[in-house]
Amino acid sequence: MVLFRSYLYNPGLVSSWFVVTGVFGMLCILNGSIVTAAAMVKEREAGTLEQLMMSPAGTYTIVVAKITPLFLLLCLMVLGALAMMRLVFHVPFRGGYLLVMLGAALCVLCGIGIGTFIATFTKTSAQAQLTSFFVNPPLSSLSGALTPAQALPAWLRPLTNLNPIYHFGVIARGSMLRGSGLDVLWPSFLALLAFTLVLVSLSVWRFRKQLS
Repeated sequence: MVLFRSYLYNPGLVSSWFVVTGVFGMLCILNGSIVTAAAMVKEREAGTLEQLMMSPAGTYTIVVAKITPLFLLLCLMVLGALAMMRLVFHVPFRGGYLLVMLGAALCVLCGIGIGTFIATFTKTSAQAQLTSFFVNPPLSSLSGALTPAQALPAWLRPLTNLNPIYHFGVIARGSMLRGSGLDVLWPSFLALLAFTLVLVSLSVWRFRKQLS
């Protein structure tokens, strides 16, 4: 059945279509987590967080002010990645751009949540990078981004359902290669939204606790 679908939506069996759409999700989350963790830790090292605590701004205002610029910059990265996928790798876009952009935005927020959470447990940039090495490789290995999730051992496959990169890969491949809509992809969107809410809420809670 999987082979039939591969021929149906990818008649030439172009491997780059599968790999690029999977790496897209890895790019969103891994870059989001690494950039956010480094930015948060550097601000602590520079002493700007202590200055913010002396300001009349509330903790939620500070958190939003720190996350929003990173989110907007990473969304620009998403647009650049989409352009490269289309122009360089010739990945077809049979579905809606809005679905892919919405999924990518959720993926970026997941990465920002992971990065902020890591930053609250580390004191230096080196510690943040080292901690990321323990988080990002398992996310990449269990994402089904480079190889199909069906190729993983049976006891590892359920763990892919706990990976936001896997769900974004389902959205990206379903929308771009198959032209699927929200009526088909809503379970993956719902899972990605749940991961986003949990990770961002945990990171905000830890960040507020640190500021207080």
